Amino acid sequence: MNTEWLHSFAEAAKLKSFSKASKELNLTQPALSKHIRNLEHDLDVTLFYRTSGGIELTEAGERFYTRIVPVISDLASIRRELREYRQTDHLALGSLPSLATYYLPSRIKALQRPHTLMIQNTSGDLLQSLKEGRLDSVLVDTLYTDDSVWHCELLTECYYAVFSVDHRFRSETSVTLSDLCGEPLIVHQAPCDTRNHIYSQMEALGHKPHIVNEVSFGDFIFGYVMAGMGFAIVPEIVAKNIGHLNLFALPIADFKRSISLAAKSGKLGTQLSGFLLSAD
Repeated sequence: MNTEWLHSFAEAAKLKSFSKASKELNLTQPALSKHIRNLEHDLDVTLFYRTSGGIELTEAGERFYTRIVPVISDLASIRRELREYRQTDHLALGSLPSLATYYLPSRIKALQRPHTLMIQNTSGDLLQSLKEGRLDSVLVDTLYTDDSVWHCELLTECYYAVFSVDHRFRSETSVTLSDLCGEPLIVHQAPCDTRNHIYSQMEALGHKPHIVNEVSFGDFIFGYVMAGMGFAIVPEIVAKNIGHLNLFALPIADFKRSISLAAKSGKLGTQLSGFLLSAD
């Protein structure tokens, strides 16, 4: 039974809303709904039923909520108590996939400190892991940070549109998000920060993304693009590392992301941010 499932259940039960709970936990609503489904499958019971006003706990859900809230509290307390026994020289880091692949490796190697690296697909999941004490520091999209954790901005970069070599934009030097709204788009499956940004920014322009394919996380998204099935939108740090592929990439002038380092303490965060920024 995953503790993230328990937190999603408890928050949804308290707020009587999946959408409010997902915002409170910095999760996408599909991710929170998946946590609930997994928990129901594991317990073999239905925990919620939907009403015109939102959601309500079933009888089984009421019983589970009563029993599990003290357990969640105890787990958090135990985790806090055990922190003093952790090896202080070992670092538990978390990162989005693109940063873990292209930004962190050389910097962590130079740090020469024992560490483990957890990769999660959304900033919300990473920040939740940080707050629950499973991670010491995380690299996340700045949009998802708040004053509940120490954080500082590390970098800002454009998103890039990646096309097959015969695409009509081949002669352009850059594009805008409006230019791309009607183009067939390939995205990673939810939950995904970039996917969420694409939706929100295109909808702000009065458009809905023309998604033709959804793929799991991994560089094989570029195989779909090379096959002419559509284009993809990726962070600059990824686009700068695909020169070996039969593709071309254009910066999206009005679409950027900011990356921040968040840490369990200001002391650790200051140390790590100074090191990461000096390595540039």
